[in-house]
Amino acid sequence: MKRIRQSLAFTGLVLALACSSLTAYAAGKCSPKTYREARSAMSSRLLATGYSKAQADFLMRNADRMTSALPATALNDSGQACGIDSARAHVLGCLDRQLFPLGAGSSSPLDETKRTKGFWGRKLLTTRELLFIGHFHACLAAAGEYLFRH
Repeated sequence: MKRIRQSLAFTGLVLALACSSLTAYAAGKCSPKTYREARSAMSSRLLATGYSKAQADFLMRNADRMTSALPATALNDSGQACGIDSARAHVLGCLDRQLFPLGAGSSSPLDETKRTKGFWGRKLLTTRELLFIGHFHACLAAAGEYLFRH
């Protein structure tokens, strides 16, 4: 029971940090990269900072799924000025600025496994995966505020 409470508290902390004002600030610009370029850069950064290939593949597959669900028809005036590819790339650019500088070669507690209610189809996630997911959702929400109609 104590471990579950600790996991829930940690998850809450991760999500709170992800929703910082820096995220909102980062949402205000078009991405100079295409989504393909931003995705490639993010995959490389994940691998360079201690994420395993399996973790990076899992995280990027879900990031792709969620960003591809952002419809071009929902872009607001700011988003239309950027374009849908830039808006989607912006989410990964924001994530890059928020998640890093996560040190290369980091180990425990980032590799400690946490039991969750199930994020992105998994109930067991490492701390580093939870960090990615929390920051990703914060950046997705920030991009939604700036680039998409509600």
